[in-house]
Amino acid sequence: MKKKNTIFEAYQVLFKDYPDVVGIKEISEMLGICNKKVYKLLRNGEIPVIPCSKVYRVAKLSVIEYLLKSKEIENFML
Repeated sequence: MKKKNTIFEAYQVLFKDYPDVVGIKEISEMLGICNKKVYKLLRNGEIPVIPCSKVYRVAKLSVIEYLLKSKEIENFML
């Protein structure tokens, strides 16, 4: 239950100016990484993709979950 609360809290605070469904450019801005790295994350399944024609669409919540998961791993390694 704690994880869901954390995700909900993060959703209310992070990336307020972004729509609920984002594209490559927005993900790149949100994570501060290049487009090439975003494509790699999507292809590897690290961030789930919403099937949508020929373009990549991702739920903003999936980006937030990726960030939280990355933070957990980082804290574990310290």
